Amino acid sequence: MPFDLQHYPIDERLIPWGLSLAEVEQRLAPRQWLPAYGGWPNLHGACRSVLGLAAVELNLRAPARHKPVMQVSYELAPPPGYHGKQPVDAAYWVQPLTQLLGPPTKNTPLPGQNPVSSNVVHSVIWQWPTLRVSLSVFGGIRRTESGLAAAGLFLDWQDELTAARPFYEAAQAQAADLNARAEGIEQLQLFELQQPQSGFYMPDYGSAEPHAARQATQWRQSQRALYREGLCETPTLVQNRLQSQQVALWAVPGQEAWAVSNCQDTIVLTPPNLPAVELLTLRPAKGAGAMLLSIGSLHLQDAYSSPTLTHLAAALEQQVGVAVSRAEDSDC
Repeated sequence: MPFDLQHYPIDERLIPWGLSLAEVEQRLAPRQWLPAYGGWPNLHGACRSVLGLAAVELNLRAPARHKPVMQVSYELAPPPGYHGKQPVDAAYWVQPLTQLLGPPTKNTPLPGQNPVSSNVVHSVIWQWPTLRVSLSVFGGIRRTESGLAAAGLFLDWQDELTAARPFYEAAQAQAADLNARAEGIEQLQLFELQQPQSGFYMPDYGSAEPHAARQATQWRQSQRALYREGLCETPTLVQNRLQSQQVALWAVPGQEAWAVSNCQDTIVLTPPNLPAVELLTLRPAKGAGAMLLSIGSLHLQDAYSSPTLTHLAAALEQQVGVAVSRAEDSDC
């Protein structure tokens, strides 16, 4: 099967990048799927081959069912007659993939890894501006629901600006409306945390500059729109009054709504459709502990000794009518 940067293969079919998880499921109907994994919404099922390599399973992952598939992974079958006493030589997959994809960007044996199935003993990467193909050779055989696997192949779509475009445009429109309304704010309730709060971005630890999106405004905002629901840019007036360790709670002028903001991210709370809110106390164990407050897609963190997030949670209950769930655990 030919390879191109605009599609990913599912057995004999090429699926264009950019389709949502729900659209892919509909396009492949009546294909049978296995129970989904945890984490991101996903489609998990049997697979015979990928890019000319024998496979046993695949998994498609997206930030939400209505958002684009961002990663497709394949469990690769071991060579015929393989008895599993040693990891498979990476060349078994690297040679045919190199003929198809060209020379890899990185080809890294990991000799220090214990050769057991849960470990990766060899990593190979092919990189383009919008796509990364990664091969991970396992230290042993992994049993999947569809057969035995000796390696994994991962296709990561990295064109986040394209993937996020419709969600970015909607978030920008919301931010513009909120920015205009914020001019009429009468009062900001400021909550002083012990730790600075950063805006959301998605680091890429497989790249040479994993935190590049943090400093690129459109990229950061696109990631936020793609990977989070309900977050938008904090209005300029609020940004100008907030320091990095402060969070603001404020009534949205002209609406029966409230907003919670840090310096970059804001979530709007509109009764009765309120997001889940949880206050998690992590008691010191292996570390110093922490206080975590999740307000839908807005995640705040502070020192274990700080009462600020507890006070903010109480204000959300009393002033907004949010039901706050509380939990405790140890940071181990």
